[in-house]
Amino acid sequence: MRARSGQALLEFSLVASLTLVLVLGIMDFAYLFAGRVAAFQASEVAARFAATHPTAWSSAPAPGRDTIEGNLTLTSAPARISNDDAHLNISYALAANGALVTCGRYSASAGAFVPNSGYTQATCVAPGSVIMISATYDYVFITPMLRQLLTTVTIHATASALEAG
Repeated sequence: MRARSGQALLEFSLVASLTLVLVLGIMDFAYLFAGRVAAFQASEVAARFAATHPTAWSSAPAPGRDTIEGNLTLTSAPARISNDDAHLNISYALAANGALVTCGRYSASAGAFVPNSGYTQATCVAPGSVIMISATYDYVFITPMLRQLLTTVTIHATASALEAG
């Protein structure tokens, strides 16, 4: 009788372990997709904010809500973004001959607007210019097994808005 109950306990522990791993994996991937949706929404929120506040830049590691970067970082949970040039690109473009021509961008490492050749901040960051936000988020898995296998997943999100001026 004892051998039978020991075998049932072993079977239960195997099935329970596999079920727990499966459920945690499903939850982790659901959280990843929620992070992806949040990242896209954050880039859209930041683009809309930039349309009315085109020079509200910040190179701070934890930018405030009153900056373009702050709108990205505060609304992007559970994905994480670093406020640096590798993860965040705020660029400006003007319409020329039916196409958009990038005239400059904000650089967090320089802490200033960097115009392309032939442009200045005054001519580039003006009403009617298009502000393009491109963000790269890093998602870290919650489940230790997935974290070891996949480490992080990169989420790219872009949005643009017409500067209202």
